[in-house]
Amino acid sequence: MTTSLALIDQPVEPGMVPRGFAETVLTRALDMDDPERLWEGATTLAGLAQKWNGHGQEKAEIKSAQMFCEIQLGYLLGPRPGSRWGNDSTFARESIDIPPPRISELQRFYGWRDALLEEVRNGHRSRRSLLLLVDQWEALGRGAPTVAELDIRHGDFRDALADVEPASVSLVLTDPPYPREYLPLWDALAEWSRDSLVDGGSLVAYCGQSILPDALRRLELHLRYWWTIALIHGQSQMLPGKWVSAGWKPLVWFVRGGRATDTMLADTVSGGTPRKTIPTGDDDADWAQSVESLEPIISALTGPDDLIVDPFAGSGTVGLAAHRFGRRFVGAELRA
Repeated sequence: MTTSLALIDQPVEPGMVPRGFAETVLTRALDMDDPERLWEGATTLAGLAQKWNGHGQEKAEIKSAQMFCEIQLGYLLGPRPGSRWGNDSTFARESIDIPPPRISELQRFYGWRDALLEEVRNGHRSRRSLLLLVDQWEALGRGAPTVAELDIRHGDFRDALADVEPASVSLVLTDPPYPREYLPLWDALAEWSRDSLVDGGSLVAYCGQSILPDALRRLELHLRYWWTIALIHGQSQMLPGKWVSAGWKPLVWFVRGGRATDTMLADTVSGGTPRKTIPTGDDDADWAQSVESLEPIISALTGPDDLIVDPFAGSGTVGLAAHRFGRRFVGAELRA
């Protein structure tokens, strides 16, 4: 496979991609003021990376070069209208032959160029991961809330969240109770999500293996089953009675109608480090899911300022993750 990359005027083929290739592309890109030529270079590199069967280091160089081109392209396209950077782009974006959704994404790189270039050098080699970093930085700029400052209403979610507008929620991300006596809550969750989700929105719910068939049957009465994601625990949990050492937990994924986004989402996620929520000693402390394990789900299924709801908010992990990545959040929790 040999491809001529006009951006650097040299062929690219397996075994011929040297160390420093990406930095060479970056040097050329920083000297360019032609968005369409940069876009051509980025798409050529993306195609190469997708088909590449060569050495892993070579693919890393190609992906880094692609991201360097896209970051510089975002700088040339200028900020999104209404962003904090103002609107000083020198290009008429409507006249550029780049898909408008991609222009909107690349414009979000504006103002973060140097920081993003460094992140690529540190291993962030996908547009999605870079956009998620921008989400975090923008959210931190607004001030990250503490759990006490999250909008978590006390009471049954059907009452506490009654003011949530129909078809306004992009993602319902929640951890309902697992004991069988609480199975009717899964019916209520499915009905509420059906009415509250936008068309193409998702419900992702942690689920105990012992109730998995029942939960799936109840959810599919109102929503469309999409997939099951495996949350891999850092350590196994012994389950007496079942005599199983459980090393993962299902996250069942349903959608309203279809899926609105097309970002790839791996169906395994790491459990990360749980948060201790009651610092009263190791033996009686409560533990919550980690914020980090929610990152790929939030990134793939929502965009900036989208609304995420957790009807069983517990200690507020989902809310903390939502705000960290620049999403709006509201939750409910029955316990005081």
